[in-house]
Amino acid sequence: MIYFKIVEKKPFGYFFLRKWLSLIFCHAYYKRVYVFGKKNLPAAGTPFMMVSNHQNGLLDALAIVFTMPLRYTVVFLARADVFRKNIAAKILNFCKIMPIYRQRDGRENLGENTAIFDESAKLVGLGFPVTLFPEGRHQEGHYLGQVKKGFARIAFEAAERNGYPEDMVIVPVGNHYSDYFAKRAKLCVRFGEPIRLSPYYALYKENPPKAMTLLAQEIQLAIRSLMLDIPDTEHYPTYDFLREVVRPCICKEEGLRKAYFPHQWQADRIFAERLQAMANQDNGSFDAEPIKTLRQKTEDYRKALATLRIKSEDIENPMGFLEAFLRIIALAVGLPLAIYGICFTGLPILIGRRKSAAIATRIKNKMLQSSFDFVITQLICTGLFYLLYIIAYWVCVACIGIGVAWAWGGFFLLLASWVLTRAFWQDYMRYACRSLQRLRAPVHKKQCRALQKLKDGITAPFCRFRQ
Repeated sequence: MIYFKIVEKKPFGYFFLRKWLSLIFCHAYYKRVYVFGKKNLPAAGTPFMMVSNHQNGLLDALAIVFTMPLRYTVVFLARADVFRKNIAAKILNFCKIMPIYRQRDGRENLGENTAIFDESAKLVGLGFPVTLFPEGRHQEGHYLGQVKKGFARIAFEAAERNGYPEDMVIVPVGNHYSDYFAKRAKLCVRFGEPIRLSPYYALYKENPPKAMTLLAQEIQLAIRSLMLDIPDTEHYPTYDFLREVVRPCICKEEGLRKAYFPHQWQADRIFAERLQAMANQDNGSFDAEPIKTLRQKTEDYRKALATLRIKSEDIENPMGFLEAFLRIIALAVGLPLAIYGICFTGLPILIGRRKSAAIATRIKNKMLQSSFDFVITQLICTGLFYLLYIIAYWVCVACIGIGVAWAWGGFFLLLASWVLTRAFWQDYMRYACRSLQRLRAPVHKKQCRALQKLKDGITAPFCRFRQ
């Protein structure tokens, strides 16, 4: 059921909830969120739409809405099967999300899209930036699916409804994640240059399908320019591993900082371009002998690293005595704070993550695990546990009978300690695991020397200074 009136409202509660959740999303769930291209967003109230790549379920939508200024009231179109229950439909509509029906939702429901497209066109005219994921489904990796024409129909209907305004545009958006499932990952959101609709008006009036097709093709190219699009999805896991192996030498070659996430994205895009260039040398075929040999060597290298349980970067740069000593000191100093954080904030995260993984496994869609994790772990479990902690604190205060000023002072210090240690212990555990992993390379010096030759062989086609 669609509650259009809820979508059109701009209640204070919506903006308060959006601001509060954006703080959790950008500073607790993700370690760092980078945003580029905000200057490309039209003025609030201008009729425009947004289209984005789709790789990470609900988080793709949250990445957009939480990185845009509050003056923009973003409306999304999402798969209709999540609207089956009235209570779910009301909550989603309150969050400015409307359903869109696909053939898999039943041909008899496709007629509902007419009313939804009409409402979307109306909202665009009212200054609500309607946002779609034109691939139609989320992909399972860093690549772009085929862009469908549904967004183009809404865009042209909105333009027609509003008298074909000259300032009507579509803003392409690209999302890029350092990891889809890891704790405290990094995210990059890019708003591209607006694509004007007015050059297509004449063609649309004469031949609507052709105008929609050409617009979809331009949008496909625009989104691709804002994201990492690895070609040859058939062998995606191999290339996804290879890009991380090749990244340091590309960063060195291009003068990029390998620890800076946006620069990692640039290096990965260069890798994808050079991989495509290798295929183009053989008429665009990824089954040519040089690429097949590269894939086989990459798989051999990956299996060897998995056996030794080390990372590729440790082959060339094994841990020395001084680094090991400094890491041990850092771990020892941070241990008490990490233990405190695990005791008070670790349990809801552990429970939430286990539940999220179980749901994703049950529905056989691993790419939705992060979406469940954000809702269950960050909002439900953490909220309930913190509420219990707060109640327990004030019960203890009442029993002890300390002064009001001391009670409130202790309360705010307690809240601050949770915020600090919640992020700290997760980063601490990652640092500790990485330190143990770094120690394995010096233990396996002989195997690492043999693997260095294999690594040089698979990185040489992508790094000019190695050739």
